[in-house]
Amino acid sequence: MSITNSRRRGLTLIELLVLLAIVAVATVIALPGIQRARMQARNASCKNNLKTLALAFHNYHDTYKTFPPGWIAKNGAPWTGPCFGWGTSVLPFLEQAVLYNAIDFHKGPDPKSELFQTAIAEFRCPDDLLAETNPIRDGYGTSNYSGNYGETALPGSVEVDPRATGILFWNSKIGIRDITDGLSNTFLLGERSITSAGGIWPGVRNNQNAGDSVTGCHHTALPNTVLDSFSSKHDGGVNFVMCDGSVRFISNQIDSKPPTDNGKGLYQQLGHRADGEAVGNF
Repeated sequence: MSITNSRRRGLTLIELLVLLAIVAVATVIALPGIQRARMQARNASCKNNLKTLALAFHNYHDTYKTFPPGWIAKNGAPWTGPCFGWGTSVLPFLEQAVLYNAIDFHKGPDPKSELFQTAIAEFRCPDDLLAETNPIRDGYGTSNYSGNYGETALPGSVEVDPRATGILFWNSKIGIRDITDGLSNTFLLGERSITSAGGIWPGVRNNQNAGDSVTGCHHTALPNTVLDSFSSKHDGGVNFVMCDGSVRFISNQIDSKPPTDNGKGLYQQLGHRADGEAVGNF
């Protein structure tokens, strides 16, 4: 009887190198698809947050017959001290009643208080790089979603104009009845990412810093262009939720221009609740 060698032959060096090369090529081919799937999942999560916030707005409206104010201040002077905003108003409708009930509304939100540093998932886009407390805005709890102030620029260091054309502004009380251009044709909220300093959910630090909670659709502030613009880390544009609760992805190159006798830009139309101009496809 002949004796055979029963030991299994291992891979030669050349075979091992070929195998590693095949694995490397497969990884390179698969990696973009994996990254794309992750980006799509984060974008979907962001859109779900906006839908959740819009639902909270509508539940607030069902209770008070108006959407919450953009922020509340006794007067329109630029320096007012910290003021509560729409993010605080909707807390009970985001299953945050315990946090809401712990707030002393006779005082402005204190950035040193842990209450106003609370991380709230519905206010955070998973693509954004800001910390849970916004270091650019005095350490308040971060929000990646900002209210539609309208087609005009934010007030800055001048007296606040109470006639803003959007949904959320100083002491605003805008109801569905006031959105005569149609709920599906009017922005409610949009994104603010680290590229334009994000936002904070408690409100605004003062009237001069309205950008803490709201953003204008001014023709000089296209998405992802300046510090006071809506912005996101998504490729090519920004997610907005309309007043009817539908979410739309708005391109950075959306038509935007100052008003003339021939009308205004699509971006400005979507920021205005009642300009009477017909909105085309977008």
